[in-house]
Amino acid sequence: MTKFLLLIFLGLSLIGCGSMPKPVRNLGKTDVDFVMDVHVKQQKELLMELTRKLYVRNPNQLNKLNGITIEDRMLQIFGRPDELEAKPLVFEELGNKTSIDAILLAFDENYQGDRVFAAIVGLTEMLRRSYNHQQEFFILDSLDEQSLYNSARNIEVFVWRLYHRKDSQGEPLILSNHFTEENIDISFDRLFAKMVMVQDMMALIVADKTDRSITKVAHGVAQFVFLPVP
Repeated sequence: MTKFLLLIFLGLSLIGCGSMPKPVRNLGKTDVDFVMDVHVKQQKELLMELTRKLYVRNPNQLNKLNGITIEDRMLQIFGRPDELEAKPLVFEELGNKTSIDAILLAFDENYQGDRVFAAIVGLTEMLRRSYNHQQEFFILDSLDEQSLYNSARNIEVFVWRLYHRKDSQGEPLILSNHFTEENIDISFDRLFAKMVMVQDMMALIVADKTDRSITKVAHGVAQFVFLPVP
């Protein structure tokens, strides 16, 4: 029976999964694939929430380009909701820098562009690479558990830079959590914790599926450097 379903999947994949009805596409999925689909969808939703929150907290970044709205940025980064493929994110606006290089650009004090855009493009592309730019998974698809693990640690590095990188006046380059005598907003902490959890869970799922081990890295603040996500 398993071989029969595999043959069906191989044949239908030649047509293109995106054009198939959902019940037919699901024939080519295992239980693990369904779980991976859910985690990838959740991560995308968390990234979209993060994007909105950062722009609301940093309206000055969006104002650097006349006429650009949050919705415009969301469409540039995440595309339309019905798109099944996550395209690589490369923009001339960022000097074609993406993934970790775009994150570094966002926290470069000399950068004059939209820091939120650079940060989210970099973070999103880094995570997309850990998923092989897929948003849906099937029997023959495979991910690299080490890349997933590394990307989780990179989110932590991103957070450290977000909270500690400051300009010459001692102000954060990108505002996030907000503390006043009347109000404490740590919603960014909760959001990043969820994102790390999703990546770590994906890494464990893939490692269990492939029966491979993950090389874990101990980090101290002084060692906060980005790990490779090919």
